[in-house]
Amino acid sequence: MKKFFEQKLKVETIKNGYILPLKKEKGGVIDSNKDFVNLSYHNGEFFKFGGTYNIPKHVEFVDDTIIYLGVFIKQWGHFILDSLSRAWFINNFSSYQREKIKVAFIKKDKPISGNYLEALKLLGIEENNIVEVDKPVKYRKIIIPQMAMNAKHEYNNEYPKIFKTMISNAKIKDIVVPEKVYLSRTHLRKARKNEFGEINIENNFRLNEYSIIYPEEKSLAEQIAIFQKSKEIVCLNGSIPFNVVFSNTSLKLIIINKTSIPHLNIKVLSKMEKITPVYLNGYIEPFKNFPKTLGDGPFILTFSPDLVKYFNVRNYKYTSDDGLTKVIYIKYTIACFKFLIKDCLRKMRTKLYTIGS
Repeated sequence: MKKFFEQKLKVETIKNGYILPLKKEKGGVIDSNKDFVNLSYHNGEFFKFGGTYNIPKHVEFVDDTIIYLGVFIKQWGHFILDSLSRAWFINNFSSYQREKIKVAFIKKDKPISGNYLEALKLLGIEENNIVEVDKPVKYRKIIIPQMAMNAKHEYNNEYPKIFKTMISNAKIKDIVVPEKVYLSRTHLRKARKNEFGEINIENNFRLNEYSIIYPEEKSLAEQIAIFQKSKEIVCLNGSIPFNVVFSNTSLKLIIINKTSIPHLNIKVLSKMEKITPVYLNGYIEPFKNFPKTLGDGPFILTFSPDLVKYFNVRNYKYTSDDGLTKVIYIKYTIACFKFLIKDCLRKMRTKLYTIGS
C-alpha cells in the first residue's frame, strides 16, 4: 500500500446533500437520505468532528454546486493545518474556473476576515463565492475533497501545492524586507495575558540589528515576502513558524521554544519545506503540569542559558539580565490560577452537558 504522501486523494460528489453546522461535535455533510458522508469527517490532531443529527423538515435549498472545505478555525496554525487541508482540490481548476467556483466552510465561531480571507483569495477564490454555513443547507451538488493532512502528522503530496499557489499569486516583487528578522508576539492581546518575558529576548535580538516585526500587523502577502526573501528569521514556537509553508529553502529559521511540550507539527511542516530550524529553549516552568497545552499557556519566557550560549558563539551583544522580575512571577501565578478556575468550570459544563444529552 502506498504511503499517504503518495496516495491519490479521494473526492466524493453528493447530489441533493446537506451541509450541517457544528452541533455537539457532529456536523459535516449528509446525503439525500440524511446519512453521514464519512469523507466529510474532520480528523484533525486536536479537533475532530462529524456525524448527523436531526434537522428541520424544511431546509433552505441552494440550486448550485459547492466545494466543501470543512471547518473554519480562526487560529492561524489550525487554519493552515485544518481549514486548508481540503483546499488542494482548488488547484484542479484553471484561474478562470476559480473565479466561479463556490466553497463552503462550517462556521465555528468567528467570521472569515483579514489574512484568513486573503489566504483564500490567494488561492483564487472570490470573496463573494465563500459561504460560511451556520445552519443546515441543502445543495444540488456538494463536492467533498479528502483532507490532505491527517491526525498522524502525515501530509499528502497535494498539501504543499496549496501554499505554492498562494506564493505564486502573492504580489511580493516590490515588497522590501530586512535580511534579519525577529517576529515578535508582544503586540498580541492574548500573548500579553499569558506570555511573560518575551520583551527581553526581543530587545537582545534588536541589539544585534534584527528588525522587529509584528506579523499580525502585516498582510499575508507581506508575511509571505518575509519568509521568501529574508535570510534569517527568529520567532517563538507557536503559530508564527507555521509560515514556514511559505519559506524559501535557503531560509535560516531559529525557533525559540516557550515550553517543554514538543510541537510536532512545526517539525513536519519544516521537513515538508526542506528547512532545518535551529531550536533554542527560552523558558522556565516553575509549576509542575504548567503549561497544560502549547496554546493555552501560561508561559514564562527568559533570556536563557541556551540563548546566552547561542549569542556567545556568534559574538552577539546581549544584556546579562534574564528579564525575570517579581512582577512577572506574580502575573504568571495569577494566570495559572485563572487557568485552573476556567478548566474547572469547563469540566463542570461538560459534565452537565453530558448528563443533559
